[in-house]
Amino acid sequence: MKIGKPIRSPEAQALLLGRVPKARVKPKRRVKPDRGVLGLAEQRALTRWHKPLLAILAEALAVNQALLDRLDVGVYGPDQESKEQYRIVLNGLYHATQQQQEALEIFGEVDWSEGE
Repeated sequence: MKIGKPIRSPEAQALLLGRVPKARVKPKRRVKPDRGVLGLAEQRALTRWHKPLLAILAEALAVNQALLDRLDVGVYGPDQESKEQYRIVLNGLYHATQQQQEALEIFGEVDWSEGE
């Protein structure tokens, strides 16, 4: 038996002719964590919970240090015409971030207590 044409699916033929079909992507369903049924006291505790001050300070220090590291590596402006203006803005951000880093470190040395 002789076949005159290769057997291909319509999708494969379309690809060979340069037509790209739309992707058939189903949206992923978000799975919510099952916490079960919370009692009234547990609901109140969840709504009143605040992140500890030391955790906020640690996060701010880490973010500032990451920004300083990124600026040390180097960043580039979109065009060369305003190069001096970008340098001024970059230096201002760098110095402000250094000052904030120093202030956070000094603030973190004090044994603060949190109010309700």
